[in-house]
Amino acid sequence: MWGAGIGVAALAVPAVAFAGAAPEAAAAVQTTATFNDPAGDTAAQSRIRDHVKGLIEGAAEGSTITAGLYSFTDEQVSGALTAAKKRGVNVRIVIDNASTGKGGQYDVLKTALGTDQSKASYVTNCGADRGCIGHRELVDGSEDGSINHNKFWTFSETGGTKNVVVQASANMTSLQRTDLFNNAVTIVDSALYGVYQDYFADLAKRKVNNNYYKTPSAGAYKTYFFPRQEAAGKKWNADASTDTVALILGNVDCKAGTEVRVAANLFSRREVAGKLVSMEAAGCTVRLAGDGGASTSDDVRKILAGKIADRVECAEKREGKNPVGLHSKYVLINGTYEGRAGRKLVFTGSHNLSYAALRANDETLLKIDDAGIYDQFKANHQQIMSYCKGS
Repeated sequence: MWGAGIGVAALAVPAVAFAGAAPEAAAAVQTTATFNDPAGDTAAQSRIRDHVKGLIEGAAEGSTITAGLYSFTDEQVSGALTAAKKRGVNVRIVIDNASTGKGGQYDVLKTALGTDQSKASYVTNCGADRGCIGHRELVDGSEDGSINHNKFWTFSETGGTKNVVVQASANMTSLQRTDLFNNAVTIVDSALYGVYQDYFADLAKRKVNNNYYKTPSAGAYKTYFFPRQEAAGKKWNADASTDTVALILGNVDCKAGTEVRVAANLFSRREVAGKLVSMEAAGCTVRLAGDGGASTSDDVRKILAGKIADRVECAEKREGKNPVGLHSKYVLINGTYEGRAGRKLVFTGSHNLSYAALRANDETLLKIDDAGIYDQFKANHQQIMSYCKGS
């Protein structure tokens, strides 16, 4: 197990380290990954939050910040957004109904930004029992409808750097910092920035489309935007032909000894579990970190049982505190993919391995073809696997 701040802290020095500094003092933003450490000190726990807050504080006057968010209770970040608006930054937020409840920052943002989308700044709420795009109840009467589960931020200019995208697994809440492993990736790329702007515009329109699924590419990056409907005549929870993650894994050549690493918060998709098992049997090395307890469905547990040699569940007990869990969502591939050897790929975002993430929710999965980013994620996964072996 790690000691406080050991391992991950060394991997996740934020590209921007100027919280509270004047924008003109900001360091240039770089493409990098950031990981929090719930087992570390306050600074290590807050690394993702503070990174995003620093980017907000570094946003130039006249620039634009956009964000698609699920749960948002962090007063420091809402305060930074309010201050940004006051100094002339355009701030536009699409937020799930979850943030309208107790402790949520929707009302604070509504006061600071207004809700009029014809203005330069605004916040819009997706509405109750729906996402901004997805509006589907998978199980009749379950009261478990669609949500806007996104966790992304874009900055037209911050730290003197233009076209910055941050795709995170973390919500802006205290629990996400102190109790759960999370990841974020910051990418400086004009084409990818444009892709996210188009998606944000669709979210803001709140036009229902339960088969919204889009996969625009931007150089080394490809985005997968959900929900994705099952094929005609298929059940929403029994169609591998339209399960994006299962199809991604199907592009891996296991005969070449490819390594696949997975960090999974919610895991209920039998199609993905079955694919991982078949990959290990075919010669791939599969290393799987999951969250503990009910986050993994009984069906998936049965499929995986005894079939994945290197597998842990994160539920590490701490005296006087909640257990440390896993909220990250990523798949790493090192080997042969789509017939090309030597690939180092990262797939990350808000997308859980759940049916709701695939079929109902507003979600983002981002493919990153960058060996440096891969190496950062691999080191993080190694640390999580080591820590959670004690669970």
